[in-house]
Amino acid sequence: MSILEGEPVRIPKVSVVVAGQLRRSIIRGEFRPGDPLPNETELMELYDVSRPVVREALRIIESESLISVKRGAKGGARVQRPDIVVAARHTALLLQIDGATVADVFEARLILEPDAVRRLAERRPPEAIARLRELHEQELALTENTLTGYPIHAALFHEGLIELAGNKTLAVLSRLLLEIIQVQNRATFSVLASAGVEIARGAAESHGQLIDLIESGEVDAAVAMWRQHLEEAAEMALARLGPTTIVDLLDHDIPGR
Repeated sequence: MSILEGEPVRIPKVSVVVAGQLRRSIIRGEFRPGDPLPNETELMELYDVSRPVVREALRIIESESLISVKRGAKGGARVQRPDIVVAARHTALLLQIDGATVADVFEARLILEPDAVRRLAERRPPEAIARLRELHEQELALTENTLTGYPIHAALFHEGLIELAGNKTLAVLSRLLLEIIQVQNRATFSVLASAGVEIARGAAESHGQLIDLIESGEVDAAVAMWRQHLEEAAEMALARLGPTTIVDLLDHDIPGR
């Protein structure tokens, strides 16, 4: 092949370039959540582009949940933190297309969470243990409310385990996973009826035992105990929902936090 031959050069649309500049400014903290972006006229002058280009760029980053746009004379774009629920819905869609099952999702959690427990038990950071106890107290107060309150706060405890372990990448992946699992938890408790309260109490008790093991530095015992807890939770859910049930998040509303 001649050195002059190669793939055609694809020049990005101007609106994509402008969206990239705005995205970088937001990510770098030049605009914080709640801050307004410059108005359309100011952005046109800043980037030397037309109004349609600015509007298309704003639509791009709005679709990424980086801004919310209020239409009208007193409207404008305001920066916001991306909502994990939006990302979870896209993730669930991909899982549905690929034919992922509930069993597959629970298996992924079984891979992630025991390692987080190990990291916490080895380090025993006091602030992390205090936060876990706070989350535990919140879920204990909701064990009677198994249709909405408890499944949400139980998921928050699991989410906290990975976030507090200190790896930001795993924390984001875990939040995506647990947003999906939360829906499955609610579906499970909806068919458990009165038995759900007793199961919620047992799960919350296990969460408390885990915190004690982490705080005392019993690493192997904490990991083994949590692995068993996850396996039992998965077994219970799969017995009610079926191991081949396709992951379904899109038709459910997750309550806001």
